[in-house]
Amino acid sequence: MTKHRDRAFTTRDRDNDLYSYNCAVYFSGAWWYNNCYSSNLNGVYSDTTDDGVALYNWDTTTYQYSLKYTQMKIRPV
Repeated sequence: MTKHRDRAFTTRDRDNDLYSYNCAVYFSGAWWYNNCYSSNLNGVYSDTTDDGVALYNWDTTTYQYSLKYTQMKIRPV
């Protein structure tokens, strides 16, 4: 998730990512996108090979697999 560190949160109405299009619109979910993503825990769940709730570094053999459950834990630095 270090790829997303220090990035501004991108939503469909605020394109703060570095890509030429709005990643939040393209991938159907707001996130701290960089040049789109290596993780997208706010994506739409899909039981097909479409992009969805994803964490690419989790399993590099199945890039387009939606995770059925995610939990984000935030702690003070």
